[in-house]
Amino acid sequence: MGLNSKRQLTGLFLTGAAVGAAIALLYAPKAGVQTRKEIRKFSKRTFDNGRDQMMEVFDNVKDYVGDSKTKLQKIIKSA
Repeated sequence: MGLNSKRQLTGLFLTGAAVGAAIALLYAPKAGVQTRKEIRKFSKRTFDNGRDQMMEVFDNVKDYVGDSKTKLQKIIKSA
């Protein structure tokens, strides 16, 4: 459970950083076109990073399930 807690805290921290950065961009003294362009870039990077993290978690779960299945099959065969 410790690993999940660290991941959750990291996720919350990154979400807070993203929201803070978005607010900072909205209040920055730049032209609207430039600000919107930066928000689009930031949003794309954030989405891509989130997707990568989600795929990593998916792969970890898939590996865990595969390992558990193998162990269970060995237990059944030895019984």
